[in-house]
Amino acid sequence: MTVLMVGSLRSGGTTTLALTLAAAVERLGTEVLLIDAARRPDIVQWSARPGCPRGIEVVRATRSDQLEELVHLGRRGRRFVIIDAGVDEAVLAEAAALSAMSVIPVRFSPLSASAASETDAMLRQAPAGRAPRRRALVATGITPIPSRIARQVERDLANCGGFRLPAGLGLRAAFEAPFLLGGTIYNLSDADAPGLASARQDAAAVLSELEMFGLRRPEPRTESRNVFRLPAEWSRPERHVKAGGLYQFA
Repeated sequence: MTVLMVGSLRSGGTTTLALTLAAAVERLGTEVLLIDAARRPDIVQWSARPGCPRGIEVVRATRSDQLEELVHLGRRGRRFVIIDAGVDEAVLAEAAALSAMSVIPVRFSPLSASAASETDAMLRQAPAGRAPRRRALVATGITPIPSRIARQVERDLANCGGFRLPAGLGLRAAFEAPFLLGGTIYNLSDADAPGLASARQDAAAVLSELEMFGLRRPEPRTESRNVFRLPAEWSRPERHVKAGGLYQFA
């Protein structure tokens, strides 16, 4: 199964993009293992709210050396693995080494564009065998900006070797609503958040563009397939914290 990393040095937006992509993939009928390796466990907290789809299982990684075994478990279960690597350099490097594709979110601001360019350079210069096969920049929080700032953003991104995805996520409250209300953009209602229809179109367009760029199309679930599940005792993170274990599961 495909392993996809979402992350960017010194810039946010990774968590929203990771959750949106997980929801879009699960919507296609594919089991998703969503690894929350960001500094703030926002996805873990989201998964505890009502409305988390059955097809998305969330796992918490607090150190970069935990990622390889978690990815192995996801592959063993024939799941689509998404890693929210956040902004930590060590986590980004390890997640990228394990991934078929790295996705770098970038907002239309000089700070975010500079962070995306720096992240792309770090991944491009990784040692042989540690670099992702594909790198894609995905615009998030798309909104009109003054032309002077736009020119600066373009200059910062001009040096990136990663593919700049034609599609992106607009600046919509619908993408943030799941973190407040639970669920995803696919099972919330218009009364919960404005712009859900547009958010769904954005998510579908980004996923479609990633597939055209080389992301392996997810394998649909089948009722007859015996899906490997993580050990039941790992679903209680307090036991692992007390025991000094590696993993914290949601």
